[in-house]
Amino acid sequence: MKIFYLLYDSVSRFIECGAGYYAAAFSYYAPLALVPLVYFSVKIVGFFYGDAFTTQVFSTWGSALGEDLLSIIRIAVDNLGNETEASKFTIFGAMLFLGFCIVALNVMSDGFQDLWGKQTRGVKAWFIKSFRSIGFIFILQVYLIFVIGLEFFVAPTIFGHSPYVSSLILFFSTMAFFFTLYKLLVANSPSAKGCLWGAGISSIFFVMAKTIVDFYVITTPVITLYGAAGLLLILLVWVYVLAVIIYYGATVASLYDKINLSSVSNK
Repeated sequence: MKIFYLLYDSVSRFIECGAGYYAAAFSYYAPLALVPLVYFSVKIVGFFYGDAFTTQVFSTWGSALGEDLLSIIRIAVDNLGNETEASKFTIFGAMLFLGFCIVALNVMSDGFQDLWGKQTRGVKAWFIKSFRSIGFIFILQVYLIFVIGLEFFVAPTIFGHSPYVSSLILFFSTMAFFFTLYKLLVANSPSAKGCLWGAGISSIFFVMAKTIVDFYVITTPVITLYGAAGLLLILLVWVYVLAVIIYYGATVASLYDKINLSSVSNK
């Protein structure tokens, strides 16, 4: 029964802290950071697997966005690559795009701190959060290299091309991603066990949300209803849903520690 109280109290805490507003703020900045982050990831991960294969993997993972939106993202990434190779991409431009990524992750970090009651302000705190955000971007590349190798090379060799194995890899790799996000972005994060619980709950909701969004994209004529703006709408909705899931998992991680502490004190 304790798990049900944990999930219910997490919903209450999520609403009280206004985590939905942080999710909305993150979904505003995330699309600006998406293209440079994908380009950077393709170059880093592509060093091990090749740019073409890495791009194909990212397209497979992003199938929930729909082919039209994926095509636009690919074009934007290609344009960024062409500008870089033609030496038209200045240092200022690189810093600007890196800034988008840092701001998006800093907004995510602010939401965590608010949920966990550990909010910090000031220039020094901003620099610390920014360095942690940059560190997470590089950790993300290691994560992508590992997951791609596991899903497309190791697992097929051992288990064959099984959809059940792919689903398990999706769940546990997402869980590892969320756990790293919770522990790395904020210095005083909840305990490892709490973050593990939060990451597990978030991963369950992520798999469920992916299935729902896949069905929504297939069955709803978004482009017919909204025109070209419908593509942006799909991206914003998907990023917002993902941010809500991440913040809810962060709430679970924090409350799990509090429940454990209160149980110990009662004994």
